[in-house]
Amino acid sequence: MFKALYLYLMKKIFALCLIVLLLIPPTIYAENTEDSNLILQKLHNFISLRQQIEDVIIIPDNDPFFGLIGSYLSCWYDSDNNSSGLLPLLVQNNQRLTNHQELFLNQFLKTYDKKLLLLGEKIDLDYDTNEILGDAPTVSIEAALHSFTQVSTVLIVPYNTDNAYEFGLTASPLASYLNIPIIIYDNNQFEIQNVCNTLNVTNAYVVGDTQITLQNITIIYLETKETIQNTVLTAINNKFSEINYITLTNPSDTVSPYVVENTISSFIDHIRNIKSIILGKEINLIGSDTKQYSISIPNGVNRVNIHGKIMDKRNIIDPILYMYLYDSEGNIVAYSNSFAYKIGETYLDTLICNASGNYTFVVKFYHGLRGGYFIQRGFSFVNTDFEISINISKLNKPHMPIIPNLSIMAPYLTSSHGGIIVADSNFEITSDDYTIAAEGSSTGPWYNESLHNFTNEKVNYTIEQLGYSLSLLDAHNILDSYLNGPAWLAIIGGTNMIPMYYYGPSQAIPEKGLPSDNPYSLDWNLSVGRVIGWNVQDVSLLISRTLFYREICEEPNNNSDWHNRFSFVFGEGFGETGGLFHQIPYALEIKKYGFKPRVFGDFRNSRQLAILFKTYTGSNYIELISHADWFWFAPSLYGIDTYSRAIDVAHLQNWIFTKPSIFMASACLMGRTDGIPPTMSIGLTLLHAGCNCFIGATRETGSEAGLTIFENHMIIDNYSVGEALRGEKRIDKEVPNYYVRTLYGDPAFNPYEPNNGFSSQGRPVLI
Repeated sequence: MFKALYLYLMKKIFALCLIVLLLIPPTIYAENTEDSNLILQKLHNFISLRQQIEDVIIIPDNDPFFGLIGSYLSCWYDSDNNSSGLLPLLVQNNQRLTNHQELFLNQFLKTYDKKLLLLGEKIDLDYDTNEILGDAPTVSIEAALHSFTQVSTVLIVPYNTDNAYEFGLTASPLASYLNIPIIIYDNNQFEIQNVCNTLNVTNAYVVGDTQITLQNITIIYLETKETIQNTVLTAINNKFSEINYITLTNPSDTVSPYVVENTISSFIDHIRNIKSIILGKEINLIGSDTKQYSISIPNGVNRVNIHGKIMDKRNIIDPILYMYLYDSEGNIVAYSNSFAYKIGETYLDTLICNASGNYTFVVKFYHGLRGGYFIQRGFSFVNTDFEISINISKLNKPHMPIIPNLSIMAPYLTSSHGGIIVADSNFEITSDDYTIAAEGSSTGPWYNESLHNFTNEKVNYTIEQLGYSLSLLDAHNILDSYLNGPAWLAIIGGTNMIPMYYYGPSQAIPEKGLPSDNPYSLDWNLSVGRVIGWNVQDVSLLISRTLFYREICEEPNNNSDWHNRFSFVFGEGFGETGGLFHQIPYALEIKKYGFKPRVFGDFRNSRQLAILFKTYTGSNYIELISHADWFWFAPSLYGIDTYSRAIDVAHLQNWIFTKPSIFMASACLMGRTDGIPPTMSIGLTLLHAGCNCFIGATRETGSEAGLTIFENHMIIDNYSVGEALRGEKRIDKEVPNYYVRTLYGDPAFNPYEPNNGFSSQGRPVLI
């Protein structure tokens, strides 16, 4: 009896196992380059029937996985008909586009009969829209059905697992290169099975070690970043036979600071001061222009934000507010002024690690005229209330992205250039180990030299990861073509997430060291550009302005159009030397290449005249030689008032460059982005206003900071901006300019020149 029962059960188990074997699809684990090649050979007959309905894709910034979905919807390559597709991808915040994003839509779409695809969240726009609303996993499924009528393969990315986003970033270009959708897995296996059935999917790449079973579908597991990268590189080799672009990014920039609690306080005070400045000497006639307060900072990791505002700003002359914070030993922690933010308003922001004590907070005011370069003179009358707000945020960790969410744009930027993404959370300065390195520090490496070694070690680690990625290129036999080509390297991350290297010695200014992106160039074998802005909205717009540069600029109608305009501006206070010996001769020289140059020098370079003459907004190329700082440039110094004629962040942020100019500065500190809010950087404010590229110095420079080599590479050799900077630094190694000159913008950007016309902006070519 027992024997019969045993035989019966064995038959049932055998039958069940047979059914399972028949139902469970085969599984493939890719381990190395050979496996990646084998997989793509087995799946070489991709079927991708895509339907393009919309003209622009818009995603929210509240979930980074929308960047993965938006990328493949906006950029794809179809080998069947040897074609590619590219649409603008914009990022919105709080269901709103910026004014500059709306201007771009008007310029790009030109008519209101075009259609937009909104993912995640609804936005009120004048254009016709299709909407796929909901969370990222839900949208990923609906977007696949919306964009494809049939597809043989999908890319599945986990949602809530360790390294899910980091691995997803690395894998995301694969979807564009194979013209397949990305589906986000979040315990929604039933929905994924349904969409696969609807689209006739037979194969699925699964990123990471998430186990998923799909009936009648071959699963290819890409469990490690190396496996993912090898598979992406194999696809690149098959599609383009070469690679020209690598992107560095940090997925941790999508993680908000770990705030435990906020302590908020505020007060209102009054100040009255009358001051005269005679022969450069300040004389207080009534009262003082300065007030000082003590702020108690508790122990632990704290983010301190202090906001100051003049209560009555209704004046013919703009009131000026300065703020300074010093630690208990009198060291500078942070400083700012209202030139760097808004009229009569500014703020400080710093990270303090276990450096408790009584800090000194100083406010200073000026309201009046101040002019003269060789002998200053002026008069100030201050009689106003002002408000100070202090927010001390206790943090569980020191993690602090200054420009959050930039990595969201890495898939789109990279795929549009046919490249790979090198993503790593360990690139960050303010990682967990920062607490130990910055023990007792009230600021970062920008004001504290003792943190330079720690920061530079982070840079060295990032370079090691870049070097490892280059070894993978070598394994795929495309390293030589990369290094012998433009070799673009985009850094899409703020200086907390992907730091600059600090060279020495420090200069006689509060800012320490000579921060530089030079090491990432690998001794200028690579063409480096840092793709950042005020926020991810600005960066998404900058990338679209680059990729659709020709559509925005349109063809010139005559020789005097914006395309052919080149503005040279030299400042007073010895800027005349550069104007006389470089700008005027060079302006005459470039006429033979079709440019229509204009030179603006003494008494023609104020902010008011710049608006009247469209000195900046009316020119394609702009070159500046002037005195400057990280919050302004001040070419007009000799008149009765320097302050009202300077071009500062407070005024420049409201300018509109209707066409994407290139701005080249031979001036001090305009390229500083370390340790300051991005909205206070004059260089990033130029990008915010509509420039497409900014070249400037992170610290002080001198007469060595010429631009001729860079400009000749652009105009004569038709180089991209990244290649032009690489070419310049291979030749001109005079410091400090060699260290501190930095490119902000897509290194593949190549602006229009009359003799060269438009370029492809680094787009890859299908083989």
